[in-house]
Amino acid sequence: MTQQEFEERTQCAVNAETFAIINRLYMATDMYKDDFCKEFKAMDDPTSGGIRQSLKEIGIRLGVLEDTNANLKESMRQRNSDLADFLIGKAHAYDDTDFRKEAVRLAGEVEVVKRTIELGLPLWDEDRKVVLSMIEEQGK
Repeated sequence: MTQQEFEERTQCAVNAETFAIINRLYMATDMYKDDFCKEFKAMDDPTSGGIRQSLKEIGIRLGVLEDTNANLKESMRQRNSDLADFLIGKAHAYDDTDFRKEAVRLAGEVEVVKRTIELGLPLWDEDRKVVLSMIEEQGK
């Protein structure tokens, strides 16, 4: 929902910071825009200041949780990436494709082939098949 849509539905003008909190609350629900705005407008009562403050705090906390979640996702992606590199190296050091399979599970087949090339390691038969299938796909 855009700020303009919210303001039109509630006949309530809000600044960008307040709308960001309102939108975060809206995105955390499974309500339709009209239903959310109707409920929000019903709370536009001077006697409901406590509710308004609670919603603001909830919106801020949701934002903090979303930021934390994004940071954790990036951290896990980097960790999986590092572990995939380690497993690719072990696969070649011990001539064991089980390590490679685990790297594929973590990073994906194409990413493993890419990293194998970047690390200057020889390609496995599985890697060659991936490269050939990519070449065939591009040739179509």
